[in-house]
Amino acid sequence: MKFHLFTKMRPIPLLVLFAALFFSPVLHSGEVREESHAMVLLRGLPTLGTVHSIGIVELDPEASNFGEILSEVEQPDMALPLHHMYYSPTGRLYATGLDPACSLAEINLIRDASGNPVVKGFSCLDTKGQIVGEDIMWHSSNGKDYMFVTFMGGVGGKDGGSIGVFDQQTNEVVKIIEARPSQVGDGKPYIMYPHGISAFKDRMIVTSTIHPDLATGVGNAITVIDLNTLEPIENIVVEKEKPVGFPSSPVEVLFTRPDIHPNAKPAVLVNTMFGFETWRIPYDETTKKFGVAEVVYSGVENKTGVPLEFYGNETELFISHALPGVVKRYKLSELPNLVPAGPDINADAGAHHMIFFSSRSGRKLIAVQNNLLNLGDAKANDPTDIDFIAGVNAHTITVHDLETGERLAAVDFKKRYSKGVDNVEGLFGSGFVHHH
Repeated sequence: MKFHLFTKMRPIPLLVLFAALFFSPVLHSGEVREESHAMVLLRGLPTLGTVHSIGIVELDPEASNFGEILSEVEQPDMALPLHHMYYSPTGRLYATGLDPACSLAEINLIRDASGNPVVKGFSCLDTKGQIVGEDIMWHSSNGKDYMFVTFMGGVGGKDGGSIGVFDQQTNEVVKIIEARPSQVGDGKPYIMYPHGISAFKDRMIVTSTIHPDLATGVGNAITVIDLNTLEPIENIVVEKEKPVGFPSSPVEVLFTRPDIHPNAKPAVLVNTMFGFETWRIPYDETTKKFGVAEVVYSGVENKTGVPLEFYGNETELFISHALPGVVKRYKLSELPNLVPAGPDINADAGAHHMIFFSSRSGRKLIAVQNNLLNLGDAKANDPTDIDFIAGVNAHTITVHDLETGERLAAVDFKKRYSKGVDNVEGLFGSGFVHHH
């Protein structure tokens, strides 16, 4: 689930930029436009006999081949699919995975002899036993840059969960950050089922979401990690309403800060999946102390549920809500306050990840992926049966006018390809400015 988890903007690497300029043909009417091409992770549906895959899809509603998969590599030997995609600051493409056999992978995205982008496969990385990868962030610790990855399953167990610290050049595990509640003792800072991740200077935040089996346990707090020591130092509970009877399950987190917008004040925003809320926790960067957590958006009051992602462009923050399937937008300049910036974008059930791009005619667009893990009812042979979110799988990507929110088109992956769509990202990292 996914300002990559608002880290620094990712620069387009020089080799990728050179390749795009060198190989791309002169643009004419009817030409190929890569700006509107998106990377997608597709989930095979058990009732339809399809397998998981990685693809590139055309999302410009003005293109004659709108919705066409342009390149695809299948994952036939994986019971569970790859989950979220992230570009490193040097342009390498990674994906976390739900299958213990491939919980972190590097995707081989290249150009063929004609200069067309193609997916050539992927390599599963050694995580030293850490399973169920979720979110990735690139940040520094003691002056050195690392790739940080949350693993909801950690190295196993009922209260597992870990953050893997990887060398960003070799992909080797440098350290596993782990602090099980059952081992650290009562009142001590812990890490459990970590999912969302964000950082500012020497403080990193991860959320405590839910056990990967979706049954053993649910969290209700965030964990503060000191990036000088790579150890947890504090837990902050973010729980108030229990609209579905579960703990709040904080999912994504965003550390607002001046490099997002010069006016943005340091604070932590947290979406609680089962609490239906967005929380704000003030941060004093001088004392390195966090203030009192408070609810700044209530889904119970606003009739929305399962808030998921934080995304943004140059001026706005976007928050997706899986129920009823809506993306709300706020002014970056007012963060950490949530000041509305424009009309809601009414997508489909399961509104989740998103990308931003322009159409062939120059219209500014937002595409929203509408699917939450294919959770649904057991009689449909979906992976689990959680009644209140049985309807958060539209299996679509909807495309909207960014300014007005008007829906322009949609790709129904279940109808067209007999698959669900788990994630969408821009081709070569061009689909958004900030993420988490």
